[in-house]
Amino acid sequence: MRTRPVLILGVILLVLLLASPWLLASPASSLSKAVMRFFSKEAAEEGSEKLVKEVGPELLQRVSAKLVRDGGESAVPRASELAAKHGPDVVRALDNVPNPAKIIQALEELPTEEVSTAAARLASGSRGQQLAKATEGFGAQVLQAEIKHPGVGMELVRVWPDSGAALARQLSQEEALTLGKYLDDLQSVPQEQRAGLLQVIQSDKERFLSWLGRFLEEHPGKTIGSATFLAVFLPNSGRILGGAQINFDDSGRPIVVRRPGLIEAPLNKLADSLAVGVLWLVGGMAAVVTLWLAWKLLLPAWRSNRQ
Repeated sequence: MRTRPVLILGVILLVLLLASPWLLASPASSLSKAVMRFFSKEAAEEGSEKLVKEVGPELLQRVSAKLVRDGGESAVPRASELAAKHGPDVVRALDNVPNPAKIIQALEELPTEEVSTAAARLASGSRGQQLAKATEGFGAQVLQAEIKHPGVGMELVRVWPDSGAALARQLSQEEALTLGKYLDDLQSVPQEQRAGLLQVIQSDKERFLSWLGRFLEEHPGKTIGSATFLAVFLPNSGRILGGAQINFDDSGRPIVVRRPGLIEAPLNKLADSLAVGVLWLVGGMAAVVTLWLAWKLLLPAWRSNRQ
């Protein structure tokens, strides 16, 4: 009589076994077990349980499958270690990006204190997907630039792949935002012009950004990110940063207009004063000469009339 209940229980257990992805040797169970193993090394098993609860079994299963497909079985323990150390945003980031194996490598190259922030950026929707694509092309430096200047850092590296990350480290937040207004436009100009503009920025960053702030105020709606503009600006950058002004003609083409600088203006005033003095001097000399001629010519005539 006991055979029937045991048989029924066996059938139920078999159904549950086949229906539960957590009890199968699936990618999801691989990742969850790897996370648990890493946490156990750190004597913090409850942390792993919290992580699994936060991201959920479905997300773990999906990410695990992507990891195995993209980077093989070895990617799973690497991802689990990052997630255990830096939190659930690592798992969310790997779910959001198309090629998680490359992103794992980039995250591993970052300083420890930057990984959590980078993962949060990568997990943020379409912007995170764009950031992942740029990271695949240019490496972990894109993540570092984006961490320092959110919304601008990635574009800096896209415009200047070899030097954009270094430039990002040199810019303040305000400077990056000012330059960032033109980065989308600059991506479409020839590489030679982008390199020339970078050289101008690096050679005199403070003066360039000061000029750029004035340009924004004086010419709203105009951009420095065009081949036409840079064809005028680059060969005249010394004059422009030194005080010459860029205006736009009726057709919208930029032209360089000279205006007095800090030194030229006082010199012009001095020249004007000297010019006035010279005019007075010449006028006075002319009056003296006129009186002398009149004296020489009129005096003999007056004497002859007296006689």
